[in-house]
Parts: sequence; C-alpha cells; structure tokens
Amino acid sequence: MLAGKALGITDALMISGVGIVVVMAELALLAVLVFLLSRLVRALVNKKNDDVDSAEDFRSDSGKPVSAENSPAQASGASCVELYGVDEQTAATIMATISHQTGVDLKHLDFKSIKLLDTPLELIGVDEPTAAMVMAVVSHQTGIPLEKLDFRRIRSLEWNGIDEPTVAIIMALVSHQTGIPLERLDFKSIKLIEE
Repeated sequence: MLAGKALGITDALMISGVGIVVVMAELALLAVLVFLLSRLVRALVNKKNDDVDSAEDFRSDSGKPVSAENSPAQASGASCVELYGVDEQTAATIMATISHQTGVDLKHLDFKSIKLLDTPLELIGVDEPTAAMVMAVVSHQTGIPLEKLDFRRIRSLEWNGIDEPTVAIIMALVSHQTGIPLERLDFKSIKLIEE
C-alpha cells in the first residue's frame, strides 16, 4: 500500500483499527459457533436422558422385561440385556461382580438377561459370586438359557480332584438326562474315580 514511504500517525492508526476490527469480528463469529454447538450437544444429552427416564418409568410400572440399551453393558459393547425385576444399577453391580470374580473383562462377557427370583435362592456353604458363576456355567454348558433355569438351592459339595465348573456340569447333566429337576436332586459328594 505505502511501499517505500514512511507511515504517518493517521495511517498507522487506521491500519491498526482495521486489524482490531477484523480480529474482533472473528472472535464474535467463534463465540456464536461455540454457543450453537453447546446448544446442540445439550439438546442431544437431554434427549438421551429423557429416553433413559422413560425406560425407567416403564420398567417400574410393569413387571415385564425392559431392554437396557443404555446400561453399562451397552457401554462395554455387550448386546442388549433384558432385565426382569432388576434396576439398571443392580444389574451393573451384578455384571461388574461377575467380571471381577471370574477375572474375565466385562467387554468379553455377554449377558442376555438378569432376573430377580421370586423365591430367594438358598445358598449352603457357597457365597453369592460363586453361586452366580455356577449358574452361568450350568447355563453355558447345558445350552439352556439362564432365564429358563430356576435355581432353588446351591450347595457346596465335597469333591476330590474336581473343579467347581465340572461339578456344576455333572449336576446339570444328571438333572437333564434323568428329567429330575435339579432342586429335587441332593448331591452329597462327587468323587473322581481313579483307575
């Protein structure tokens, strides 16, 4: 513009003023964009929270299963978990406990449903995490979905040289092959026979 000429005070003030106006206009444009993006994100979060609230209201109003699409299982990449009489917080605690007790990462577990039993499960010499593992192993090994199994009692057995999952499988297979419900069978001990 004024190449090779000295700038006067008025020219320098004018160039500085134009520069300040351009910077302020850019900052105002950025402020508007940030405001619009924050409104968009807030609207999406509120919609998601409303969906979760409506699912909780539905679940509390009926005893039917509710698909827990926004549960921690979904966040870990697991498929939909059907909840029967169990709230999402309890389901998340159950899933985390099973993951911790088995040593299997939560993203490697696939929960189909979690059901609150009408009659309390009688545990004899077995803690709750072990009982949960036994039920999961029985379901997995027999191919019977966990929601179709009805455990009345889980008892600690004496066994020599046999691990817990194998004992659970033996009991489930005996029940399945004989047609006698597992709660009517009373195993006192299971022993490995040496040849």
